[in-house]
Amino acid sequence: MGKFDIKNLPELAVIGWPLLKTFSPPMQNAALKELNIPWRYEAIPVPQEELKEFFHLASQKMVGFNVTMPHKGDVYLMCDEVDDFAQKSSSVNTVVFERKDGKTVIKGYNTDAPGLLKSLSERAKGEFKKDIAVLFGAGGAAAGCAAALASWKMKKIAVVNRNVEKAKKMVDDLKTKFDGIEFSALYVKDKKEVFDIVKESNIVVSCIPEEGAALYQEFLEGNENKEKIFCDLSYGERPGRLFKRAAEKGFIGVSGIEVLLWQGVFAFEIFTGEKAPADVMRKALESIAGSWWF
Repeated sequence: MGKFDIKNLPELAVIGWPLLKTFSPPMQNAALKELNIPWRYEAIPVPQEELKEFFHLASQKMVGFNVTMPHKGDVYLMCDEVDDFAQKSSSVNTVVFERKDGKTVIKGYNTDAPGLLKSLSERAKGEFKKDIAVLFGAGGAAAGCAAALASWKMKKIAVVNRNVEKAKKMVDDLKTKFDGIEFSALYVKDKKEVFDIVKESNIVVSCIPEEGAALYQEFLEGNENKEKIFCDLSYGERPGRLFKRAAEKGFIGVSGIEVLLWQGVFAFEIFTGEKAPADVMRKALESIAGSWWF
């Protein structure tokens, strides 16, 4: 305990654990500089056992912060108020502290969901079918993505995970919040079922880290529908294993960098109350990763 020095906390941050890689600070700091907002945005690794301490200190000093793995579900429970996507996914990735009359109200938002929808809409060529979606993974990001896709009134949404009980829990929660959508949880080793639903789908979203990609790669074979979209939330300076395989199989590709951009745009506007300079944020990401992702 006592790891975090309240005097040195920035106005904004992204927290997670172990938080080995994040492109959020250069993107957000470029936007702050563009609008002459004298704040700084940093990456702060926060272990699970120190989350409550960090939250307490942050509530006294910071404007807010973004949240990445594995804290989105826990942070959701710590908020006083949450937006619609956060409520429907039980997942928060953006926190703002609203201080008034000596009291602090903790507001939680999920910008993963609108960030995904904006990215899919931007990348898709014209209108595309929104019937069946498949999600790889069952963590906080997957929950936000599932809620986003459910808001599009998909007919079916399948969650594929190596921990099928975790997928079932997520699906059961979503069923209580969305009517008229057939949700299902599939075990990644039940290969025929997974192959069948991926083949039938219009949208596939991978919410797993790059190190877990090999387990899911084979399911991208046999894409007869060339209008099908594949989105890989995992990102880096180069395309990941699943993104490259999907491109080889004719999917329309949406990189996690693009989703990061748009969720970051929405988060910036929540933090600052100003219109985000999206082009400046995109250029900051391009300076790190090149332009392969757009």
